[in-house]
Amino acid sequence: MKVNGELDNGLVRYESKSEIMYSDRFAGFVGFAGADISKLPLFKTELLPSAIRGFSDSLIESLQVSSGMVAPAVMTVGCLGIQKKYSVHPLPDWYEPGNLYTAIVAEASERKSPAMKEIMKPVYDYERKENEKLASEIAIYETKKKILEGKIANITKSAVRPYKKSTEDKHFDVEILTDLQQELNELEEVTPIRLVADDVTMEVLGKLMEQNRERIGIFSTEGGIFNTLAGRYSDKTVIDIVLKGYSGDRFAQDRVTRAGQTLDHPLIAILLYVQPIVIKEIMDNSEFVGRGLNARFLYSIPPSTIGERKYRVKQISDLDRADYCDVIQRLLAIPVPDKPKAIELEEEADRLAEDFFYEIEDKMKESSTEFKAWLGKLHGTTMRIALVLHCFEYIERSEYHKISEQTMSNAIGIGRYFRSHAEAAFSIMGLTDPSEVRDAKYILKRIDSTGLMEIKLRDLHDVCRDRKGMEKKGGMIPGLQCLIEHGYIRIQKSIPATQNPQKGGRPSEIVYVNPEYIRWKKKKV
Repeated sequence: MKVNGELDNGLVRYESKSEIMYSDRFAGFVGFAGADISKLPLFKTELLPSAIRGFSDSLIESLQVSSGMVAPAVMTVGCLGIQKKYSVHPLPDWYEPGNLYTAIVAEASERKSPAMKEIMKPVYDYERKENEKLASEIAIYETKKKILEGKIANITKSAVRPYKKSTEDKHFDVEILTDLQQELNELEEVTPIRLVADDVTMEVLGKLMEQNRERIGIFSTEGGIFNTLAGRYSDKTVIDIVLKGYSGDRFAQDRVTRAGQTLDHPLIAILLYVQPIVIKEIMDNSEFVGRGLNARFLYSIPPSTIGERKYRVKQISDLDRADYCDVIQRLLAIPVPDKPKAIELEEEADRLAEDFFYEIEDKMKESSTEFKAWLGKLHGTTMRIALVLHCFEYIERSEYHKISEQTMSNAIGIGRYFRSHAEAAFSIMGLTDPSEVRDAKYILKRIDSTGLMEIKLRDLHDVCRDRKGMEKKGGMIPGLQCLIEHGYIRIQKSIPATQNPQKGGRPSEIVYVNPEYIRWKKKKV
């Protein structure tokens, strides 16, 4: 092994990059740098419209949480009231719907559930009251449906009995069945309003959307929906409806054993409070990354307030809560038109939107492939944010006003907040790392799973060969070298004690884990 010397940080620089490098000592241990979330910007609630700002600030104070725990969630709740009703129309032939996919990343005990409960209260109250009004209509529909189905069943049963019937009677039965079936088909379905789902299968989700004008929200304080998408209830990943529910693309699903399903313009709003471990594990799913599911989410990583919270706090004022509930429920009450009403930009708002477009384009030049996919959606997502802010301000009269310069400026400020946090989230996922660092982290994860301090290289390859590119041992070399250079491991050739050196034979290659890494890992727990 040829060593060119040590770098200033104690790493060993090796001459070869195409062969495994053997050493009887560890390089200076330097852990992989992660995102420094302590330096991430805070969400500025002054960017929110006054109708929801007071409630947001009051909830932040009452729960003693960061603004990034509340404000993005409040915006996403607003989407429930405007999706399929309004769209933003920045340029000819460009329409953005009014839905957002938001993931708020926080550890346990950060009061995620209390935040969700307060934010969603007006939605659940509205849903309950509307379903109470619909109760009699639902009962009448169910009764009519049962009567028609019963008549059809009885006549069908009579028609297939073995005794002979006259040709005239048979024709009469067919005519009655045809009329009854047509009446059943034309019976307008009345079902309970369902605005939000939680832990739901994709088939049930599609059915709920059929019954609710092709729109729904998925709001949860757990990451279970990702497990469902990854195939918890089937043998394959099922994310098509969620991918298409982001942009409103037509969704069609055919079944062999039962009726298929078609949604012409499905829209889904998603709000998830998830722990960092969920982000790390789920985004290891190559199909999620490859098909751009993670690129559709806005990420907020609020700083922890644990250790700094007060016991006696100011309660949410009745006025602030009433203002928030009023605007949410008024948005929910707006009828869904046959086609969303398009809202255009004022001239100055259009200029700001153009400047922000070029700002994003410049940022994309220096970004990784995966983060570039996220940035590619940021401008459109910011237009959606501007639409939500606009509708919070004008509610039922939103269609009669263009999006103002101030609203667009606020939306861009929020877009920049999400850009910083998404970059950190992608770093947590390892998606901003060079390929050799990703390989190194994967190999290290597999080493950790064995619990061993030393392992034969061929045995390590056995547990890594399922990764694309590592089918052969040579595919591990860039990742191994990266681990060696960072001081996580060393690799040494070892002749077994039972082997006679004079007879030759191929020595084993042993991977040794640096004890310094183990000590470092324990400190992080």
